[in-house]
Amino acid sequence: MKSHVRCPIGFRFSYSTLVWSAVGSLTLFPIFWSHETSAANQATLPPTQSPAAPASTDQVPRIVFREMLHDFGTVEQGDQVNHLFTFTNQGNRDLHIESVKTSCGCTAAIISSEVIPPGQEGTISATFDTSRFFGERVKTVSVHSNDPLQPVTTLTLQGAIAVEVAVEPAQLYLGRVRRGADTTHTIELLHDANKPITITNATVASPLVSLRAEDLEKNGKTGKKLFVTLRKDAPLGRVSTDITVTTTSQKHPTLSIPVFGHIEGDLLIQPPQVSFGVVRKGDTKQHDISIKSRASNPVHMLRTQSSTPTVIAEIETVKDGEEYHLTLKVNPEGAPGQIRGEVQVFTDHPVEKVLSIPVYGMLSDPQAEKK
Repeated sequence: MKSHVRCPIGFRFSYSTLVWSAVGSLTLFPIFWSHETSAANQATLPPTQSPAAPASTDQVPRIVFREMLHDFGTVEQGDQVNHLFTFTNQGNRDLHIESVKTSCGCTAAIISSEVIPPGQEGTISATFDTSRFFGERVKTVSVHSNDPLQPVTTLTLQGAIAVEVAVEPAQLYLGRVRRGADTTHTIELLHDANKPITITNATVASPLVSLRAEDLEKNGKTGKKLFVTLRKDAPLGRVSTDITVTTTSQKHPTLSIPVFGHIEGDLLIQPPQVSFGVVRKGDTKQHDISIKSRASNPVHMLRTQSSTPTVIAEIETVKDGEEYHLTLKVNPEGAPGQIRGEVQVFTDHPVEKVLSIPVYGMLSDPQAEKK
């Protein structure tokens, strides 16, 4: 049985909503969520209606929403979901709406006055653009006001977004690929078999990636399976391209699928880049980098070179021909300003002759900060 505490004025409150202040008085704090919540976890969603305002002689505003949760059901991807949340000032002083903040994909605006007198109503308009989303989604709107008992109220939009042509995965990460390795990934393009939709073509922008398509039927849907293969002779470094799919869908005649990854060679650098952050002139700061060789023959680090005088590079041998330790230090006597450049490590590897490590940061001048 839930325990309650009885206050001298006759009100009863649950222990879960009461907090003792430092001076021993009781203060009421409602709990809200301000982050996007999974639609599957319905138990954590906020209540659908604001709690009724308690009787009080204090001169304070009180925001009470008619509903705090709107389920928009199922909509097509690309549709705009619009909803009006109405609230009342049940306090006895003017209610000020200070700001309205939303989660990704949502916009919101106050379409009534920002100042609501006692007993009057106000309205928040919320819009959810579903163009970049699919499946079950929950979006939130946080309303900040001068209600001392409820300074932040979280409103929720939830529902399902259906797509005419579903892409899985929506973007393809190739991973960190060893140069020369066989690398093939798949992408599934599916649509309702009862709808007159056809996937007409699929192309890729980069010559480093090839495509092959096969017909696909799965769970009552039909479409294509794309086989995405990275060329074995692709150069070292980052791979970034897009696959463009054309269809007969009127809502989505063209689909774009990002493809990205990183091609590694025999020499591994960890971390691959360095950010020093903000360093005060005169202070010392350094980062340690590990360089390891996976080559069948020994590989030696010959020398280093920094493109910026603000960064000093020193290399030492951990295991000759296999592992090395690179130390990057900020020159404490360097000129204040932005640190931006690269440190190069020269090797005797037949292909990977120069390793490049980007460096970033800022060297500040303490004397200039005092002025």
